[in-house]
Amino acid sequence: MSRTFPRRLFRWFLSRQILIAACSLVALDLGILLWLEHRAPYDFEALRVGRETVFVSLVLAAVALVGVSIFMASQMMGPLGRLIKKTEQIRRFPFLDEEALADDILAYDEPGEWYDLERALNELAVELRKKTIRLSREKTELRTIMSSINEAVLAVDLERKPLFYNSQFALLFGLNPEVMSEASVGELIRSPDVLEAFKRSLSSGEVTTLEARLDTRSESWRHFQLSVAPLRKKHNQEVYGAVAIFHDITDRKRGEQMRVEFVGNVSHELRTPLTSIKGYLQTTTMDIEAGKGKDTLPFLKIMEKNVDRLMHLVDELMDLSALQSGVEVRRETVNLESLTKSVLGQVDTRNHKVDLKIEVPTVYAEERRVEQVIRNLLQNAVRYVPSQGEVWVRWSALESGGVRFSVKDNGPGIAKEHVARIFERFYRVDEARTRQVGGSGIGLAIVKHIMLRHGGSVRVVSEVGQGAEFICDFPPPGRGVRGTVKELPST
Repeated sequence: MSRTFPRRLFRWFLSRQILIAACSLVALDLGILLWLEHRAPYDFEALRVGRETVFVSLVLAAVALVGVSIFMASQMMGPLGRLIKKTEQIRRFPFLDEEALADDILAYDEPGEWYDLERALNELAVELRKKTIRLSREKTELRTIMSSINEAVLAVDLERKPLFYNSQFALLFGLNPEVMSEASVGELIRSPDVLEAFKRSLSSGEVTTLEARLDTRSESWRHFQLSVAPLRKKHNQEVYGAVAIFHDITDRKRGEQMRVEFVGNVSHELRTPLTSIKGYLQTTTMDIEAGKGKDTLPFLKIMEKNVDRLMHLVDELMDLSALQSGVEVRRETVNLESLTKSVLGQVDTRNHKVDLKIEVPTVYAEERRVEQVIRNLLQNAVRYVPSQGEVWVRWSALESGGVRFSVKDNGPGIAKEHVARIFERFYRVDEARTRQVGGSGIGLAIVKHIMLRHGGSVRVVSEVGQGAEFICDFPPPGRGVRGTVKELPST
């Protein structure tokens, strides 16, 4: 190891040695001269010679003393310079290899204390290296774990300034790392309940759990289940901060809301025809009892129509339940021209202009399910497009080898706030108009799950006043994995 010579300490030590030597020699010279002058009898020549001899001797002694001081200082300062160099190296390179600090590089011929000090410094460096490596590994592992978990994590100090946070928290709340160091938790999360939970954990050391609805960057409002726990020092258990884990329960809340809406919608859909059937059944019973049996035929036809409506609704619900339960599709090569024209013949399109274009002859899918997709999307377009409106039906090829089916209309379109929920069961854009034209609100949900079962996708592109386009992408043959539902914003 190269040495760094401590020049300042060397100059300080040497200057003190020279000063002490000079003062000592001057005092000795004066003492000898006084002694010579007081000797009797006086011999001025001998006194002069004695003075010169004493002066020369003292000068030579001073030179020799300075040389000895320089040699001693260099010998004493050399090990110190080596230790300074080693200390700087340990500070700059905490991961220094242990071989560079092995005992065989120690100067055994140095004074014992220097050897003991250097040996202790080597042992300290080895321990520092081990702890630094362990802390670095733990820090890397912690950073990896914090970045990989889906929950957002935020830790604050006693002043409620951020100590650390993971990437999910920054993504959710759109935070700038430069601003985070100066911001407080009140500026990041504007929720009194969350702030109170942090305050309680910091002051009393309690673990607090709560549910909160927070404004995020990824979505306007999301629901979170928070757990706020105190951070304590290991040696005295003193609270120095608090950490909060934000568990996103937005999907669960939506699911609960959808279940509530589903029960309400099913009840309403069933109640309407059942009420009608019950009313006409009572009327028919009264007419029969009154001997007016011939007048009951119109009522029976109305009841039959409502029973058909109930059966159709139940069939759709059972079909949707089967799709959601993971029923397998039986794929085969389907002739698109004959199937599409057959469905067009079944749907009443007399008051609309339908433009059909088929660019691919076949699709590899379950024919019955493809027929459902065509019928539901075509009926949906005809139902909402005003009379004499236009509907474009297209079958085209995808670059991936799959097939695209699209139904586009020039109707009123769909508002942006409805696009994200248009494929939910019983969801209607216009409740009054939908019930008037006879829609059940299940058709698009069936289309979605049919595409998922085929490993494909469905999406809607719409803008108010400019119609809507429903696009279904079937995967190429051989790909049957479960797909996803894509709900894109307006374009």
